[in-house]
Amino acid sequence: MFIVNIEYPGTWLELPNREDVSELTSIISSMETTIIDMAITLTMFMDCQQKSYLEHTSDNVEDSWERDRQLRMHIEKDYRDGLDDENDFYTNHEYHRAKTEKLYRQEKLNSGEVPRSYKNRFSFIHAHSFLSSADTFYKYLSVLSRETNLENVKVIKQQFEDTFPTLSKIRNSAQHSEDRIRGYGKPADLRKKIKMDLKPIDNGFIKAEGGVLALSNLNGNRLGYTIDDGSYQEFEVSEITLGKVADLFQSLINSFQWSGPTSISPHI
Repeated sequence: MFIVNIEYPGTWLELPNREDVSELTSIISSMETTIIDMAITLTMFMDCQQKSYLEHTSDNVEDSWERDRQLRMHIEKDYRDGLDDENDFYTNHEYHRAKTEKLYRQEKLNSGEVPRSYKNRFSFIHAHSFLSSADTFYKYLSVLSRETNLENVKVIKQQFEDTFPTLSKIRNSAQHSEDRIRGYGKPADLRKKIKMDLKPIDNGFIKAEGGVLALSNLNGNRLGYTIDDGSYQEFEVSEITLGKVADLFQSLINSFQWSGPTSISPHI
């Protein structure tokens, strides 16, 4: 489990306008929650990646094939034994094959087996949650920068944008894949029915000199999307990314004036 420790220099924010304290405290608390969410989803993402790797090692694949072969043989034998005329199994083979396949599937599901198409989605779900939490953190940071108009907050917002320059664009493509999948980028282009000019890609995972529309791809630990300008961009789902967001948050916390006892979050 990834744990992010946040050190608060005090308990209460000290601001010139006391009416702002409650609102800003709520925003800061919500920003911490997004980091917690990032830590949890990163943990689940890494677990899924590790399980997927172990499942696809040669020994495990061979063992799985053999277990499936034995199960199919057992189901088919019991099914044939239950027929009034066993020859009908071969005469109407497609009909009986479908029946035994349903029995095989049900047996696998009853044993707790998760369909492969479901398992393959686990990592994607966690990667998107990680992306969404990081983007939500940025939205809160943008609100703080706009509402407080403090120079130190503006500097940290700029640092975030410099560190993750395409984060919001990637999240936007994930959120509006119904437009991207049809080849549309910016809202104005969608209204005018102007499709994106796809840019070349060559990142070791995808190579397309003429460009290609690529949505929701996992290249190792990097979640990639074609964004609204037609280029392909990736966001890294990693401890490094989590650490950078956490460091910026700590800098934000330290930039305010606080009073009262210091504390460390999360509380144990």
